[in-house]
Amino acid sequence: MNFLSLLSQDGASAKIASQGAHVCSWIPAGGSEQLFMSKSSAFQDGVAIRGGVPVVFPQFSNQGTLPKHGFARTSEWKLLQTGLAEHGAAVAVYELRENIARLTIWPHVFRAQLRISILGNALQMALEVENTGDTNFSFTTALHTYLAVEDIANVSLHGLQGLHYRDTVSGADHCLEADPFLRISGETDRIYGYAPAQLELHQPHQRTIIRNNGFADAVVWNPGAGAAKINDMHAGGEQHMLCVEAATILRPLSLAPGESWGASQTLEIVSALD
Repeated sequence: MNFLSLLSQDGASAKIASQGAHVCSWIPAGGSEQLFMSKSSAFQDGVAIRGGVPVVFPQFSNQGTLPKHGFARTSEWKLLQTGLAEHGAAVAVYELRENIARLTIWPHVFRAQLRISILGNALQMALEVENTGDTNFSFTTALHTYLAVEDIANVSLHGLQGLHYRDTVSGADHCLEADPFLRISGETDRIYGYAPAQLELHQPHQRTIIRNNGFADAVVWNPGAGAAKINDMHAGGEQHMLCVEAATILRPLSLAPGESWGASQTLEIVSALD
């Protein structure tokens, strides 16, 4: 498996696997690792990586006939560009298109592009999908971000109050988030519709600001005790991660020939005192 290392002018760093254009590590300038990575992740070609930021496309989870979470996360992406931008950010741009194998299971012609940028305390991932064929297609997508946390018991997620969500654990739909913040207690798997432009993950030592531009939904996932059933999740790993995903799932996107769609997620680390 091939990896690319990014280093911004101010010392922020990231490590990206060409399989999936998968951000596996992100360390802000002068900071510490902000993405969770399972110690049991295989890092084998064609096998999904457990942690970092998997790109989910063109199908979320098992909601369709494709392999779980689609094929983007296990496909080799082409590196189009890498280097420093004028303002000192380190940038990498990856592209994925159809091939014979992908056309066999999803018969559509497309171009997907992921632009990854790091500078200071921020990581931005911008995803674009274009229909380059001659027939319409629909898809769902997500940036399946695994955030590293010191202790899941001391984490709260702010910005979801008043939203309706689908509880994948219980099977209940149209649930209402009544609390001003969400704490994780046991297995949690929720899809929130009409996601706000900003969420905040609070820990005693820092806040993580999660900005969304263009994604319709937000997914919050922690496997809880169910982690024991996940072969590539190391023992106790669920205590040190929370997935907060920018996604479009509940209302699939549809592109006509020549149309394109784009969205981005930006993570920014802020001191708990700021």
